[in-house]
Amino acid sequence: MTTTDQHHRSRRTPPSTAEESAQSATAPEPSERTSRPTTPIVQGLALLDKDPRYDRRTGHAALSVDVCFLDGTKTTAKIELDPGRVQLLSIQLERAIALREAAGKEESE
Repeated sequence: MTTTDQHHRSRRTPPSTAEESAQSATAPEPSERTSRPTTPIVQGLALLDKDPRYDRRTGHAALSVDVCFLDGTKTTAKIELDPGRVQLLSIQLERAIALREAAGKEESE
């Protein structure tokens, strides 16, 4: 607890012994009211059909995605990429396109 007065701008006052004994006597029993809510589990991400945003000042790009959860719900979020990650993503996408084209040529033969 912090108290202030006109002579001391910030003076710490120790907790009373009654407060200390009440706090350290027993740990509270877990109950449904005090238990944490479960965190939803992410099933996957889906890239939205939107153009990425680019911030010239930082060089970051932001992609909009849907975050899909196992319980069937979803929410929209963004993935922010620094310049190095933008370059890496570009290389990875070029490789994926080349692999798709190669697979298409194999099927047509």
